[in-house]
Amino acid sequence: MNKFRLLWIVCGLLALAGCTDTADNPARTIELKNFSNTGCKKDHVRTRSDNTNKEVFNYSCIHEGFLYVTHQNAIFNCCPIGLGAKISVEDNLLKVVEYESDGLCDCMCPFDLSYEVGPLVEGKTYILFVSQGGEESKVAEFEFQNSMTGEWERK
Repeated sequence: MNKFRLLWIVCGLLALAGCTDTADNPARTIELKNFSNTGCKKDHVRTRSDNTNKEVFNYSCIHEGFLYVTHQNAIFNCCPIGLGAKISVEDNLLKVVEYESDGLCDCMCPFDLSYEVGPLVEGKTYILFVSQGGEESKVAEFEFQNSMTGEWERK
C-alpha cells in the first residue's frame, strides 16, 4: 500500500514539475480577440475610390503583452450580416484578415473596427499586415513595447 502511495506522490510531483507558467513562455499562441465594430458611420460610399474618409490604423499597448488595433473608416457593405477579423502568424509576421459576412445592400460605407492581438513578447520585432477585400497592406514594423503607440494611414 505504501508503494502505491509513494508512486502517486512521485507522479504528482513530476506532473507539477512539467507545468510552466504561460506568462514566462515566449512560445504562447498569438490570437486575435475582443473584436468589435461600429455600425455604418455616416454617408454611404459607392466605391473605395469615392471614399473621402481616410483609412487610419492606430495601434498601442493597452495592457501588458497585447497590441490594441483600431482601423478607422474600413470600407464594407453598408449592411453586412456581420464583420469579423482573423489572424495567422508566421514567425514575426502578424497577418490580419478583416472580412464581412454577406453584404445585403447595394452600397458601401465606413466602419471602425477594433481588436487585440497577442500575447506578444516585449522587445521582439513584429510586422503587422492587414488585408481587407483582397487588398493587403503593411501597417507597421515595430519592436513591441508595453508602452508603445503608433499610427499608419492607408494611401
